Amino acid sequence: MGVIPVLLEQPVHRDDWEGLDHVNHFGKAKYGVSVAADESCQSLADVKKIVEGELADVINVKLAKVGVLCSLEIIKVARTLRLNLILVVWLKLAIGFALLGAFKKYDHIYLLKSKQK
Repeated sequence: MGVIPVLLEQPVHRDDWEGLDHVNHFGKAKYGVSVAADESCQSLADVKKIVEGELADVINVKLAKVGVLCSLEIIKVARTLRLNLILVVWLKLAIGFALLGAFKKYDHIYLLKSKQK
């Protein structure tokens, strides 16, 4: 039995916009596989570049990396443009994020427990 991937997460260097574009279009056209921008998505400007260039189908937003306010802005833009989201929130940060009401509009929320002690 073979494994068929449905998503590739950041298959190129953070600043390799041309590579991200190539992998995204090639993966969709040849294999029907989506690409998630992870390291390339560190600001609202990055999200706009990804959306305008159609560089990825999914944005991976890490709260610890971009902060609460930037995360909320990215989520708003991505949802408005119907871009799929992966929202990574470590348990310690999830409480504060939940208090802002950011989770109430989403169907699936996954909280990851940090391995740090």
